[in-house]
Formats: sequence, C-alpha cells, structure tokens
Amino acid sequence: MSKKTSPQSRPGRRLRNLRVGSKTTSRPSRTPDAAPQAPTTTVGRVRRYVPVVAIPLAILVLGLIVVGLSGLMITGLSLTAFSATIAQLWLLLNLVPVNAGGITIGVLPLLPTIGLIAFMARRIHRAVRDRVSIADLIVLVTAALLIPVVLTLIAAGMMWDAGRVFDVGPPPLGHAIGRTVLVHGLAVVIGMGGRLWRALLGRYGAPEWLVDAAVVAVRIFTWLAIASLVLFLILLVTGWSRQVEVAQVYQGAGGFIGMVIVSLLYLPNALIWSIAVLLGSEFHFGAASVSLYAIDLVQLPPLSLLALIPGSVHDWAIGLLFIVAAVCAYVHGRVRPGFRQALASGAIAAGLTLVACYLTSGQVGYFGHVGPMLWMTVGLAFVWIAGIGLVAAAVGMIADRRAPAVVVAEPEPEPEPEPEPSPEPEEEEEILEGEVVSEETEDSEDTVITEDTPVTEDGGEDDEKEPPTG
Repeated sequence: MSKKTSPQSRPGRRLRNLRVGSKTTSRPSRTPDAAPQAPTTTVGRVRRYVPVVAIPLAILVLGLIVVGLSGLMITGLSLTAFSATIAQLWLLLNLVPVNAGGITIGVLPLLPTIGLIAFMARRIHRAVRDRVSIADLIVLVTAALLIPVVLTLIAAGMMWDAGRVFDVGPPPLGHAIGRTVLVHGLAVVIGMGGRLWRALLGRYGAPEWLVDAAVVAVRIFTWLAIASLVLFLILLVTGWSRQVEVAQVYQGAGGFIGMVIVSLLYLPNALIWSIAVLLGSEFHFGAASVSLYAIDLVQLPPLSLLALIPGSVHDWAIGLLFIVAAVCAYVHGRVRPGFRQALASGAIAAGLTLVACYLTSGQVGYFGHVGPMLWMTVGLAFVWIAGIGLVAAAVGMIADRRAPAVVVAEPEPEPEPEPEPSPEPEEEEEILEGEVVSEETEDSEDTVITEDTPVTEDGGEDDEKEPPTG
C-alpha cells in the first residue's frame, strides 16, 4: 500500500471554509443529524419567531421604566404616578393621543417613532433574510402586530386607572389601536425587504415591478424631504429675527435648550407638512393656514420650528412647485417606467401620504386641529407622481420607436471542447484531500418561499462523506 493511500499516514479531513459577510470563517463539517431543522409545527414556529418581536419590545419597556423612574426622581413626584408615566411614554412612542389636564395632544413627535420602526424592522429583516415559509411569515407578522396592540391596551387601562387619582384620561381606543398597527405594520413592511416582497408577488402571480413602483415613490418623497430641509435652512437664515424673539420668551438656558430639543423631535413632522405645502396643499395649525398662495397666522406656540414660518408669502413662492416637478421628472427619468408602473407609483405614493398625514395630524390643546389637508394632499401626491410618470413613460415609448433597429449578428457556434481524460486514482485522492471552499453566489442569497416545508439554514447539500479507507 502506497504512502498516499495508507490509512495511518493519511491527513485528517480539513475544515470547510465558509464566507460570512466579508470575512471567511471555518467550521467543522456537520452530519445530517446535527443540522438545525426548520420548525414544522405551529408551536415550533411560535418558539422561533415570537422572540424576534417579544425580546426587543421587552427591552424597550425596560428602557421606558428607567426613563420614567429618572423623570420622577428629577421632578420630585411620588411613585404613585409611576404606572401612568410608563403608560404615557408607550403611547407617545406609538403616536397615540394622550389626554392630561383636560387637554388632548394628538400630534406627537415623530423622531422617536422613526427609531422604533427602524429598530423593529432590522430585527424582522434578520429573521426573514435567508429562508422563510408562508407559515413562518404568518406567525411572525401576527406577533409583530398583536404584541404591540396588547401593550397599547394595557397602557390604556393603566391610564384609565390613573385617572381616578390624577387628571389624566385614557386615549380613544380607535386611534390607539389604529396608530399602533400602522407604526408596527410599517416596521414589518420595511423589514421584509424588497427581495422577499418580490418572492411573494411572484408566488401569487402579481407583477414584481410593484416593488420598483414602491421604490420610486419612496425615492421621490426622500428627495422632497431633502428639498424641504434645505428650504428650512434658508428660512432660518432669512428669518433669524423671529428666532431671536422666540429665544427671548425663555428666561433661562434650561427652557431654551428644552425648546430646541422639542423642535428637533418634531422636525420629521415639519418635513411631512412641508412636503404637503410643496405639493400645493395647505397646512393648518388651528386657525392658522400655510400654503404657497397665502399665509394666515395666529398666535403660535413659541417654538423655533414654528418660527420658521414667514409672516406673508412672496410672489415667487408659487415657483416652488417646480421642485416637485423636477424631482418627479428626475426619478422617473432614471427608471423609465411603463404606464402601469407609473400609475402604481402614484397609487403607492398616495397611500404613503395618507399614512404620513394621519400619523402627524390631530388635536393640539386649545389650538384645534393641526396637520395638512388630508384628502387634498393625498390627491395631489397621486396627480404629481402618476402624471409625470405617465409623461415619462410616453416619452420613453416614443424614443424607443424612433431609435434605429440594431441587428445583432448571431455568433458562430464554437467547436465543442474535447473531454479531458479522467485523473488517475492517486490524483483523485489528492483532490478529495484538498481544501473545499464554499463560495456564495447570487442564487444562494435569494429568499425561498415555501408553504411549510422546513429549509436548512445554509440551504446547501450535506458535506461529502469520508470515503472508506482500505
């Protein structure tokens, strides 16, 4: 027996290298019995996917408890108000209107909620980015929506109980449940990702370009938000005197710093209101109204964000509509959508506008209703995005018809290569002993949708068994 084929002198099997992200790690080969199995029962799916939502929410509630205790210690209030404080913090985070002292605050800062949505979306994306079944998705989505609604109902009950001692009241259950579902539903939609949405649409026979239409709508709103932020900076510089007047209202540095923090927390709300104005709609703060055509102001709360609003509208302000036209034309021009995709982009944009306006509108104390004109803003969003998208589709179709036809010559068939001779037994043994590298391909990253058939984590075949030694 030669030295190469001797069982005593044969080197041990090397570890298989697996690429994880941008790093390369090694792990021993696993037998089929040791491979992790995907859950095949409802109980197994609950054990696997419910903690994806429950654990971060539990951490969040613990964080609210710490913040609540810190606030009570700073303000010197008794622990009797602890439960009401925790309940109000949860409701504020989910944009649920709160009622204290007979005053209802229905417009709440959007910045902390954006952080909550991003955090939950990241957790959900990690759970579904590899392989997932329809049954897994049902369990995960149910948990992602049901657990927050239960926490909201508990918070409403705590507010009702605290109302017997303090001057607070429970929120309206319709708005409480609706806003909680919308907030966490956005986290689910974002966390599932474009690849999973394409797989779902393809499985049920829907066109996959609906994902592209949604991406176009999101890009347009992103550019409009950037344009609104630039407009805020211009108004801040040109209206600096109004900022000085607001700062003089606060005697100490603590009050001024608190006002600046509140303004920053409400900055995403102001961006949504500004987009509504740029679309041609109106924004109302009680009896005050702001649009590109006229500005009618009343006494507003002393906030730096509201001090950005000028006292009157200039004649050139109507030209800001060109920003919306330019953004829509730029995004649609890069994508070159079809007619159906343009209409779908407008419809999705209208839906996003409806959700955003609803979450940033409501009653604010004695001022009354605050927010954009809902249906006017939704209709203008559809008209702008769908209309310019249809124009872009028509221009693209005309350009394709006028373009000269390009004749591509068929390549000559190449001669078939001669089969290589099979290696000798000793050479084949050396190949088996060599290092095996598992390379990621684009196909291996695709999300696979099945009904309920379990799929292994890496989706690959089991390692080759060791050939028997002589």
